[in-house]
Amino acid sequence: MNLNSAVELLRDLLRIDTTNPPGNEEKAALFIQDFLRREGVSSEIYQAVPGRANILSRIKGRLSGKPVILLGHTDVVPAKREEWSHDPFAAEVSDGFIYGRGAIDMKAQVICQLAAFIDCARQGTPPKRDIIFLATCDEEVGGNHGVEFMLEAVPELKDASFVLSEGGSMFDENGSVHAQISVTEKKLSQFIIKASGKGGHGSMPHGDNANEKIVAAAQRILSYKWPLKAMPVTSAYLDGVLENQSIGNMKFPGLKEALRSKEWKNYLERNEIYNSILRNTVTLTILKGGEKVNVIPSESCAYFDSRLLPSETHERFFAKVKKLAGDDVVIERIGEKIPTPGPSRHNTLYFQGIKEAIESVKGNIPVLPFVMTGATDMRYFRDLGIPSYGFFPVTLTKGEHMRMHSKDERISLANIREGLDGCRAIINFLASDRIP
Repeated sequence: MNLNSAVELLRDLLRIDTTNPPGNEEKAALFIQDFLRREGVSSEIYQAVPGRANILSRIKGRLSGKPVILLGHTDVVPAKREEWSHDPFAAEVSDGFIYGRGAIDMKAQVICQLAAFIDCARQGTPPKRDIIFLATCDEEVGGNHGVEFMLEAVPELKDASFVLSEGGSMFDENGSVHAQISVTEKKLSQFIIKASGKGGHGSMPHGDNANEKIVAAAQRILSYKWPLKAMPVTSAYLDGVLENQSIGNMKFPGLKEALRSKEWKNYLERNEIYNSILRNTVTLTILKGGEKVNVIPSESCAYFDSRLLPSETHERFFAKVKKLAGDDVVIERIGEKIPTPGPSRHNTLYFQGIKEAIESVKGNIPVLPFVMTGATDMRYFRDLGIPSYGFFPVTLTKGEHMRMHSKDERISLANIREGLDGCRAIINFLASDRIP
C-alpha cells in the first residue's frame, strides 16, 4: 500500500465516530472487513453486543499454534467540537497533518499494521507462524467487549507467541531521537470519594456541607507527594536517555544515584513523562456536587484517575488514600477486575528483532524499554505470560504526545510514511524464521 492510499484509508476510518461510550465500533469493523475483502483477504467479525464488534484476519503460517498478533483498537475517547480547530471527525488535512480523534490513539497504527499485514499476505511465502490482525472495540473503557471477549471467543489467542500493539514510539526530545518500546504499564487504579451532609440554604452555613468535605479530602489526597522510585525498566530507560546529560557540572549518575540528588530529583519531577514513570500519580478528573448556587448540597463526589507503579500494590495504595482522605468521606474503587500483570522481558529475540527493524528505517538510535503510563489491552496478554510490546514506529515530539486524549489530536503525513515503512520492517521480522 502506498502513502496516498494509506492516508485516504486512515481519513475514512477517522470519519467513523467510534467515541466510547457508546462505541459503535461495528461500523469500523465492517469498514476494515470491506477493505480486506477488496484485497482478497478473508476476515471474521465477532459481535460482543449489538453495535460493538471486533475483527480478526489471519495469514496462515507454516507451523501450527502460537500465532503472532498485531493488536489494535478502533474506539476513541470523546472530543468536544468547540475545543478543536478542526472537526474531530472530519479528518481534515492541514499543514501536513491529519486532524482527528484517534489519529494517534490509535487508528493510524491500525492502518499501518493493516497495510503491512496486506503486504505480508501478498508476498506468497507463508510466515513461520500465523500472523493475526486483530482490531478490537472497547479498549478505552476497559476492554470487556473487546480483548476480554475475544480471548473467550477465540481461545487460540491465549496461546499467542507475541503481541504487538500501542504504547511506544520514536520520541524526539529537542532534536535527540530515541525509541521507546513499552514492555510494561502502570496499574490502573481509579476511585471515587463520596460525601454526605445536611442540605440547606446557601445563606446559612451549618458546618455539614458535602462539598466542603469533598474539597478538604481531595486537597489532602492531591497534596501528598508519592515517592519517586527506580525500577529495572525505568532505570534502563532513563539511564539510556540521560546518559550524557548534565546539570551544571553534575553529569547524570544513573537513576538510582540521581534520586538521591536534590538537583536531579527536581529535574525529573519537572518533566511530565519522567515524573509519571517514576511515581504513583493521582489526578482529579470529575467533580459533582450541587445544582443551584444558593443551595447547600446533601451529596457530593469526586473521581480520581490513579496510575500505580508496577511494583505498587492496590492494597497498599488504597490504605494510604483512605488515611489521607479521612473519615468524612467514603472511597469506592472502580474496575477492580482489571488484570495487573508484571512486565514483559526486554532481553528477548522479539526486542532485538524490533530494534533491528527500527535501525533499518531510522538509523542507529537508542532503542530502550519503556513504562507506559496509560493502560492498554496488552495487560490481558501479559496476564497470560505472553510477551507483549507496545510500539508504533513514528517519531513524535512531547507536544504531539500531549495532544492524545486532548484537543487537536493529529498525525503528520511524514509520520504515516514512517509508520508504513517501520511496520513493514517489524512484520517482516515477525514473519521470519527467527521467531520461536
